Amino acid sequence: MILGTLGAEGLIRPKLVRPAPLISLVDLARAHSATYLDQTARPEYLGGIFGLETQFIDVDPILIAQRRQVGGTVEAARWAAGNEHRIAFNIGGGFHHAEPESGMGFCVYNDIAVAIAALRADEFDAPIAIVDLDYHQGNGNIVTFEADKTVCTYSIHGSVWSHVEAAADKQFLMPSETDDGAYLRELRETLPATLDAIEPGLLFYISGTDVLRGDRLGDFKLTREGVLERDRFVIEMARQHACPTVVTLGGGYSDDAWRSSTDFIRWLLTDEATVVEEPKTSVYEQYAEIAQELDPYDLQRSSGEWEITEADLMGDLAGPPNRATRILDYYSRHGLEFALERYGIMGEIRARGFVDPRLAIDPSDPQRQHLTLHATKGGEEHLLFDQVLRRVVRPAREGLEPPGEIQLLYVEWMMLQNPTEDFSLRQPQWPGQEHPGLGIGEKVVHMLLQGATRLKLDGLAHHPSRYHIAFIGGALSFFLDPEIQGRFEAIREVLAPHNLAEAAWKMEREEVCWSDGEPIKWIPEDIVVPASDRLFAYIGSAYYQQPRAEALERARQRGIVLEPTRKT
Repeated sequence: MILGTLGAEGLIRPKLVRPAPLISLVDLARAHSATYLDQTARPEYLGGIFGLETQFIDVDPILIAQRRQVGGTVEAARWAAGNEHRIAFNIGGGFHHAEPESGMGFCVYNDIAVAIAALRADEFDAPIAIVDLDYHQGNGNIVTFEADKTVCTYSIHGSVWSHVEAAADKQFLMPSETDDGAYLRELRETLPATLDAIEPGLLFYISGTDVLRGDRLGDFKLTREGVLERDRFVIEMARQHACPTVVTLGGGYSDDAWRSSTDFIRWLLTDEATVVEEPKTSVYEQYAEIAQELDPYDLQRSSGEWEITEADLMGDLAGPPNRATRILDYYSRHGLEFALERYGIMGEIRARGFVDPRLAIDPSDPQRQHLTLHATKGGEEHLLFDQVLRRVVRPAREGLEPPGEIQLLYVEWMMLQNPTEDFSLRQPQWPGQEHPGLGIGEKVVHMLLQGATRLKLDGLAHHPSRYHIAFIGGALSFFLDPEIQGRFEAIREVLAPHNLAEAAWKMEREEVCWSDGEPIKWIPEDIVVPASDRLFAYIGSAYYQQPRAEALERARQRGIVLEPTRKT
């Protein structure tokens, strides 16, 4: 979310972002014993660190994620050390609860301890300051550097994890509900003297955002504005001491945690101290803005690393790329993951308790571009998203200007489901459903619509097999055939007093009839959400609106009534 937001704002480009390397076990052994490293490979031990039952622990992904974040801190430290103007930001790390012989608090390895050990091995001998402004005290750093006078551990916190006092240690415990004013006063009164005393040659800053109001694991009351002022003060102090700085994320367990970190990085890049609020606009307007800001490079690159591949560089010279690797001849798997993150779809998935989302694509058949999304909840992987896309061409229609065939992004099949939930009064079962939905259908449709726009198609289309599916595009969608649209509006008028779930079942049970008693059969025809100016204009023209209005009036005159249940 941080990278996507800053990228969309045009503040970062791939060359500014370095992929975090996987730290070696040799480097980990500089700060942790071999016995402890062996322990971390046991699911029951990791379960204690993360507060999870053993059956929910998948050792390899956890350790790889931790090792990569440690690698990021080490890489950042080596890059920054020795150059007073450098600030390196690891978007991760800050594992300050890991001690040499034990892990806790979501921290398996201590990334800052490993980085300092690596620097010392590289003969970097200047004093080092660790400024830890996470809500929770960094016991791991205090214990690790208990006898080391060259490493100062400075902390303002609201939760004590250790009573060890290190040789160069400045610890300040603040009471519950500490606000911006009290926190910033303590920081301004104590940090300058601490740095003056040690004169650090490198500063590690744990910029925890769990001090924010509303954090799930902290009870301070800082605002985003207060946290940004805190972050600015730390960096300004480092600059006064001509001290390179390595920033790590630390903790943060509220909806504003990533936004606060984004505020910080935005200031580092622009020197503008602004807290950016999310726009109060419609989903369509928000997604249109996001689509304009997305870089085609990010949607088409083939790896998770921010680098240019040989294929990217030589593609124009070597001929067209291997299209079998891209959905709709455009989107790579990684590009789709990036878009899902940027549009907030992945965030919606995580908000429902799912982790480790896994997107798979099969673009091999041009008539069935297949995408699936699985994610894990309760230790079990579930299919959440199943979709088949293709491009289609429909004949030109009278009145379409400029004339020509209609090019559409066609949703052949789409299923959004939450297999971990049960149907209820709040989530009633719809016709054709095996599980409740995810509640993200509108956002997915708007994301697909922006895809159709990007591909310069006339619109997004689907073939609703049931009454309620025709509503998935909301007020933006119309049947391509104006007579079908008029008939649909007549049915909708009669069913309007009922909620959509009830209306869907009445259509399914053939309770919606013509006045002579003949059941109204649902006609599954193309429904479109216009993306091009010409299709918008056609929908609003007399060529479309006149036959639509005539079909609506014919249906009204024939009469539509609701009959008792005919089919069970």
